[in-house]
Amino acid sequence: MQDHAEWARLRDRLLARGRMPALPDGWSHESAMLAASGLEYGGDFIVSDLSADGRRLQMVLVDVCGSGASAVPAAVQFAGALESLIVVVPDEVLLGAANTYLQRQPSDESMATAVQVVLDLATGEYRIRSAGHPPALRWSAGDSAWEVDNARGTALGATDHPEVGESAGVLAPGEALMFYTDGVVESRSADIDEGIAWLQEVAREAALASWDGVADRVIAQVDRGDDDRAVLVVRREPVAGI
Repeated sequence: MQDHAEWARLRDRLLARGRMPALPDGWSHESAMLAASGLEYGGDFIVSDLSADGRRLQMVLVDVCGSGASAVPAAVQFAGALESLIVVVPDEVLLGAANTYLQRQPSDESMATAVQVVLDLATGEYRIRSAGHPPALRWSAGDSAWEVDNARGTALGATDHPEVGESAGVLAPGEALMFYTDGVVESRSADIDEGIAWLQEVAREAALASWDGVADRVIAQVDRGDDDRAVLVVRREPVAGI
């Protein structure tokens, strides 16, 4: 069994892989993660890739089966596989390739939910693909509200051909996307729809207060329970003077 130092090394590797690239002017991103109750380590992680010309950003937020320290080794291995896949396979088959990787693992519990976003930083066009992940939220600048995206799907690793839900749109200046794991919106006392409604309101208040630190402020209001939790926000900055 790994000691504390070994867990720390594994977690450091996971966090290093999850560092987001610097984005060009006009764009910003934030992420925040919190492990299950009483633990320093968790199995939620982010993998990203920015094209060489700085125009195309691809990100995947993953929640592996399990929580806390028990999920870290599998998360580190899966993150390494995704880190390799994201730069060599077309984005439209990335989640399928990730599913194949999980299917070939020796454990019957090698499963994960994942949400992928591919974003054109020149036009704001995006495509979301979800495999069993809670629905993304989109900030509508005109309404000052978070709207629920319709991409859902089924978890990776459970079947040979998981269902991948897709949606697409365009982020206008001042708009944003928020991705999160189920630990943010699920609890024993409330179902996921209630959790999403709660998140929409909490995240609205956080965004209206300030976009700086918005992910940290959202996750700070989640009860520290039995599941890991992560929040990722990517925003197209408003045009100065408008």
